[in-house]
Amino acid sequence: MDLLGMLKDQVSGTLAGQASKFLGESESSVGKALGGIFPALLGSTIESAKDEGGAGKVLDLLKGMDSGGMDDIAGIFGGGASGVSKLMNQGSGVLNLLLGNKSGGMIDNIAKFAGLRGSSASSLIKMAAPFLMKMIGSHVMKNKLGASGLMDFLGGQKSAVKSAMPSGFASGLSFFGDAADKVGDVAKGAANMAGGAVKGAADMAGGAVKGAAGVVGDAAGAVGNAAGNVAGAAGDAAGTAAKAGGGLLKWLLPIVAILAIASYFGLKNPVGDKVADVTGNVVDKAGEVAGDAAGAVGNAAGAVADVAGDAAGAVGDAAGKMGDMIGGAFSNINEAAKGALDKITFAAGSAGSQMMDYVKGGFKGDANFTFRGLTFATGSANIDAATAAEVDNVAAILKAYPDVKVAVTGYTDSTGDAGKNVKLSKDRADAVKTRLVTNGGIAANRIVSNGLGSANPVGDNATPEGRKANRRIEMKIMK
Repeated sequence: MDLLGMLKDQVSGTLAGQASKFLGESESSVGKALGGIFPALLGSTIESAKDEGGAGKVLDLLKGMDSGGMDDIAGIFGGGASGVSKLMNQGSGVLNLLLGNKSGGMIDNIAKFAGLRGSSASSLIKMAAPFLMKMIGSHVMKNKLGASGLMDFLGGQKSAVKSAMPSGFASGLSFFGDAADKVGDVAKGAANMAGGAVKGAADMAGGAVKGAAGVVGDAAGAVGNAAGNVAGAAGDAAGTAAKAGGGLLKWLLPIVAILAIASYFGLKNPVGDKVADVTGNVVDKAGEVAGDAAGAVGNAAGAVADVAGDAAGAVGDAAGKMGDMIGGAFSNINEAAKGALDKITFAAGSAGSQMMDYVKGGFKGDANFTFRGLTFATGSANIDAATAAEVDNVAAILKAYPDVKVAVTGYTDSTGDAGKNVKLSKDRADAVKTRLVTNGGIAANRIVSNGLGSANPVGDNATPEGRKANRRIEMKIMK
């Protein structure tokens, strides 16, 4: 069963189309993001279920999932904010189990990888996670899998995850070091076989010479066992060192000690000489294996550095292209409106001030702005008249640059019912759009509005200050 292939065929396309409208992002960017989200989430699931205890927790999560209606993605998004809010709440539970407090790193990776706002990347991961869990849960129920069965099933997905995972997304996933572990296993196996050969040769020699030679043979066998055990430990260390990128050769010191012991016995009779020779060969071979492993690690580290450099360059190029695209939208200027715009004094920190700084700065940085002075009547979408000028000033900017399009997104704090918060945040974003259209004379098709409720907080909801910061309206330049 190819989980990622099934997700791509059955979920990604429809989800990208629906989520892009909801988030105010391009469908191509959302589709690209899902191409990174599903491998990353599946990889985290494999990591979480790598032992019986972790697999049991994943099974408990699957049993508690409410997958009703998830076969109709368009229906979820078409049914209003409550359906999307329910989906995202389930996704939050999945992320808490799989990532805990590390979800921020994955969100940042997705945002940079696909060119999304951080808030959009966060919401999209929460939307996507339940679909992955539903697919895993269906297989578990159909085949009546327990913890060990789930582990085996997920283990079979490792190869596909490795192939699909974008560069830089595999941090913390131990199974990406399986190849390095196998190097260590090979070294351990070879060393143990060699140790066994030493013991066998010594035992045969002991039988032939009898008496004292037998005693020496027994001692040589003990040396062989010790050599096998120490070499096995060196093999284990080779796997660990391959993951860490170095330090493997220090484990050869115990093997050198074994060689010294063998040499000591070699001084006592001819059988010991043979034991020392064979043991020396074992040490040489173990050294060669360890050296080859260390060299492979060095090459892998170099390749990783090259990939990281290429990825950084790609991110820089993407950022440059985004800036160029936005700059192109600002190149068409309504001179009369621009003249009026030049006479406006923007309040420090206001959305209009942030937007003008972005334009004057050559379209560098994040094209996402927050309305700092805009307030609403408590529990409603009615803009306080005393603060409406901040919206009107943004309208003046949009009027001066008629090709610019924006997405307006509303947020609330976490107080109260989640579904009602999503509705309130959407209503407030719609109110901003309405004022831009009716009072500012901006064409409605230049503005997309949506609300995400308490998602993506920027402050601590446990404090009054944090809740105030979370009750906000953001605006992003789309082009």
